[in-house]
Amino acid sequence: MKNLFGLLSLCFDRFFSLFRKRKLNKDPRYKYLNWGLGIDGPFFFSKKFSIENNSITILGTQITHDQKWPVKYSIVKLSKFGTSIQYFDSVIFHGNQSDKEFKHTFIVPSGTDYQLEVFNYCRYITTGKFHVIQNEESKHSN
Repeated sequence: MKNLFGLLSLCFDRFFSLFRKRKLNKDPRYKYLNWGLGIDGPFFFSKKFSIENNSITILGTQITHDQKWPVKYSIVKLSKFGTSIQYFDSVIFHGNQSDKEFKHTFIVPSGTDYQLEVFNYCRYITTGKFHVIQNEESKHSN
């Protein structure tokens, strides 16, 4: 009987620890967006988001075919029909950034309907992931 209670206790502890991890992983502050680009598809656009406090930070990784190749990350707004792009701020990271996450804070006016554009200059295959963090204060450090 003692072994049965110990086994049940272990099962409940395991179940609730998995539940807590799953709940934490669904937190949108830590959700990564995966992207992959090639010659035929050199652009990736994130879903629309809002910017508060005149800045937003991205954290991510990228893998390129050559250490010299650039990948450009830009905060943009697309026209309603996608016929024009308005650029606000950009940063370029060269080569692989997979050993350590890169971090960049964009300084952009507060507002809605922004997107992150990732562009690989039409160079072979590049892949990566990033997440966007809404800055709570106007701390503008890279």
